[in-house]
Amino acid sequence: MRTLVLLAAIVLGVSSVFVYLSVRRATPSEADKTDFRTIDPEYLMPIGGEEVTLDQAQASVPFKIRMPTNMGAPVLIKVLLPPQTDTPQVFIIYAPAKLSSNASIPDVLDDNGIILFEAPNKVTLQEADINLKALIDSTGGQAISINGYFGYSGGNVQHCVSWATETTHYALSANIDYPLQQVVGIAQSIPVN
Repeated sequence: MRTLVLLAAIVLGVSSVFVYLSVRRATPSEADKTDFRTIDPEYLMPIGGEEVTLDQAQASVPFKIRMPTNMGAPVLIKVLLPPQTDTPQVFIIYAPAKLSSNASIPDVLDDNGIILFEAPNKVTLQEADINLKALIDSTGGQAISINGYFGYSGGNVQHCVSWATETTHYALSANIDYPLQQVVGIAQSIPVN
């Protein structure tokens, strides 16, 4: 019996050392961490808000919701309102099939969906342009014009087009495999008036 207990203790001891060394090697060193970029946890959370119709969404927000003219009907529209957020937000989701109301942004994009985000523009157009230029400078994106408004396009995790009008901030996101020029085309199909 003693031999069995001693053997078990040795096996457990060796296993513990092996697990410790494996975990220790898997943990990045400080040098490895310096260039690591973290993902905003909200990006991985379900898209917030209540599932609504377009009419319900329009009645809930202080800006005119604009839809692309070269897309079909969205599969999901969600509105996120204060106090959950500081400004009303609308998520209009286009996808090949109906998505769970608990879908996150990566879930939508992995399913070849497209997300159109709209929110009130709380800054002047000049300030919005400055913010977009800073985004271009920090990410290497491209400056574009969306129906006469300055915008951003690019992305290496997802393709994104972002711009602002006098009343509304827009961001259009698609899977990285979706051609960026087509995402820009969708953005340009959203009427200004």
